[in-house]
Amino acid sequence: MVKNNPYNNVHKLYDLYLKSEQNRLIKHKDSPLNAVIVFPNHYGVAMSNLGFLRAYELINQSGFISCDRAFLQEDMSKGVISLENKKGLLSYDLIFFSLSYENDFYNILSILAAEQIPFLSKDRKKPEYFYMAGGVIAFLNPEPVAPVFDLLFVGEAEAIFPDFFKNLENYNKISLKKSKDEIIENGGEISGIYVPSAYKFIFDTKKVNVLKEIKILPHFPEKIKRRWADKDFIFSSGVITTKFSGLSNINMIEIERGCKRGCRFCSAGYIYLPVRESEPDYVLKTIGSLNENEKAGFVGLGAMDSKNIRRFMQFSLNSKKPFSLSSIRLDCLDENNLNLIKEAGLKTVTLGIETGSSRLKRLINKDIKNEDIIAVLKNIIKKGIINIKSYFMVGLPYEEKQDLDETINLIKTMRKEFVSSSKINKRIGSLTVSLGPFVPKAWTPLQWENFEDLTTLKHKIDYILNNLKHLPNLNIKITPIKNAYIEAFFARGSRLSLDILINSHKNKISLKKAAEGSSFNIADFIRKFDANELLPWDIIDQGVTKKYLLKEYKKSALFKITPQCFEGCKRCGVC
Repeated sequence: MVKNNPYNNVHKLYDLYLKSEQNRLIKHKDSPLNAVIVFPNHYGVAMSNLGFLRAYELINQSGFISCDRAFLQEDMSKGVISLENKKGLLSYDLIFFSLSYENDFYNILSILAAEQIPFLSKDRKKPEYFYMAGGVIAFLNPEPVAPVFDLLFVGEAEAIFPDFFKNLENYNKISLKKSKDEIIENGGEISGIYVPSAYKFIFDTKKVNVLKEIKILPHFPEKIKRRWADKDFIFSSGVITTKFSGLSNINMIEIERGCKRGCRFCSAGYIYLPVRESEPDYVLKTIGSLNENEKAGFVGLGAMDSKNIRRFMQFSLNSKKPFSLSSIRLDCLDENNLNLIKEAGLKTVTLGIETGSSRLKRLINKDIKNEDIIAVLKNIIKKGIINIKSYFMVGLPYEEKQDLDETINLIKTMRKEFVSSSKINKRIGSLTVSLGPFVPKAWTPLQWENFEDLTTLKHKIDYILNNLKHLPNLNIKITPIKNAYIEAFFARGSRLSLDILINSHKNKISLKKAAEGSSFNIADFIRKFDANELLPWDIIDQGVTKKYLLKEYKKSALFKITPQCFEGCKRCGVC
């Protein structure tokens, strides 16, 4: 019976995946160039990623490139193959990577190693192959993996790809009408394209992981400007749905890009500015085109902030198309929105609460009173929505025992009200609290802060758990400290981080041991950065100025709130 299990054979498994897909993409099979886009994680994760699906769609819409998909496989002993045509990576002219998570960096090396491809761009003896990467990591802080790639796309694919495709049109790796070197050199002149080999990072010889200077080859820009789609652009919807996705048969529809809230820990809230809303008629048309077994998944950092969200929800209900929502803003759950959510039959609401500490709420610029949180929770249960998930952070800057106690007390009150309100409905669902360590991210006001000492972090989590673990009707989930530690190591890493990563991968040892073996101290990569320090990601011009982030950083230390973006706002530099 085990022998016939398709999961034991990647070819059979991929046939199963393809059969399950509802695919709206039209591919040009006779295209002069063939490409593969690689997501360095498993199929189910990749197919829940709208950015990956959007890039896959745009490459195939170029008119002269046919693109397949490839993923991390359970068994890569015989190499990595594409989903559609079961071909190895080196069967393709162009190899794109979609980078969304720092914790996938190790997987990038595993995929390259499985195909016997040298890790570094400069070490590859087959110059005809192109290795490129885009995705949120490519314009957040790509430095820990930048030397792996020939080109990086800094910004949104809709804005960069047209110019890149024009540069690529005459490329042919056989006749060499236009060589790879020409493509790279010309790429450096395109706004939003980063050529890592043109930049040399010089580090302090005495202070580990302190960047002193960035030397740039002639004719390449001093900074790579992030590019973004304009306000009139039609944004993304999932070109493929499948039951094997982490979001089973949900067609992700992007209704908003960017976020006006300015939470100081959230990188996405800064690197996707300015806020732009999808064209309403396009969204309505997409909802109307869904198949009977598909659900509309409204996507956006501030989806519930969209001025059209109520219209979209009502249209879905009128069209008898079920919908789902990503994490919901507490202050958006008014009576009207809750009624629509109830009518849609949603049984679970996810809330990003972050902390119960009034002081730390001001630090992160997310100042929602605990009594308001409880009031919203009671209203949710009253509407018959029986499951609530909530996210909290541990290890925020200046966090003390009092702050932890406020979080514990808030969770206890939430549980009490959850149970009381549920009894009225004579049905108790589940209240889930997820605790995760705070990870400082590039391009946020808290980018200069350190990742909490591991021992201290463990004590804090244990303290919260010991105060909550015996309470009934409360599910507690903890993000593994190890995962957060790895994320923190790379989130503000540099090209030195890549040396450690390669050492770790080759010798199958931890990052800590690999750092020691490379004459580094891993603590220097998760330390507090100096406000005047040259940062590895300063090579990117995000639009948001460093001066503004520093101003917000200083306000965080004073526990001062900054109002959200408003029409005509010019504070951060993007507009």
